[in-house]
Amino acid sequence: MQPQHSVALDRAISADRFTTYLRAGGGDRERARALYVWDRDVASAVLADIAIVEVAVRNALDGALTEMHGARWYTRDIGLDDRSRHKLAVAWRDLPRSRRTPGRVAAQLMFGFWVDLLDSGGTVGREPQQWSVSYEDLWRGGLARAFPGGRTEAAACGGRFTRTWTHDKLRTTQALRNRAAHHEPLVNGVPLPGRAQSRQPRISVRDGLDAYLLVLRMIDRDLADWVTQEPRVPAELRRRP
Repeated sequence: MQPQHSVALDRAISADRFTTYLRAGGGDRERARALYVWDRDVASAVLADIAIVEVAVRNALDGALTEMHGARWYTRDIGLDDRSRHKLAVAWRDLPRSRRTPGRVAAQLMFGFWVDLLDSGGTVGREPQQWSVSYEDLWRGGLARAFPGGRTEAAACGGRFTRTWTHDKLRTTQALRNRAAHHEPLVNGVPLPGRAQSRQPRISVRDGLDAYLLVLRMIDRDLADWVTQEPRVPAELRRRP
């Protein structure tokens, strides 16, 4: 990097943000800048992969809901909690009336909506008319079929193919996706929201990579094989300054 470019980059990065890379680089400003650029390149590679993962997850879960409740499942009471109902309502509101087709409604829903379908579920209504909603019912009712390779993949890593186990892999994928998409540092790993600090406060980018490739294999092993034929993320991780 030429001197004027180093100065320009230093101007562009806040002092607090640069401190993260300075610490990771052992106080060496040149290495800190190299780590910042490397971080950008890792994020770019991660998002290229996760663009495929997001679409695969969305279409797999939409397909399962369609089998369970028909193509317009989003117009029926399928047992969603208020959080999911709100996200669905926002997606519906933001689509022009002429474009409210099943495919476009599914595409309008953010990744978080689909990930949330595999958590435990929340509540619906307001007190005193408030009830708990169990997403285990959705899972057992057909959402598990969105992951035809789930049992094989879970067994291969010593786990059990359950809603909770699958949700953990998707949450890990989502945490890495959000970190990269929001331009947050990856150099020191990725925090997992809601995870107790004493257990495992952060995962590595490699952990996130393993999680989203596992999710892809659960949905379609051939698709996962295609993504791994261009291993940009592992190549960037090996290139760390």
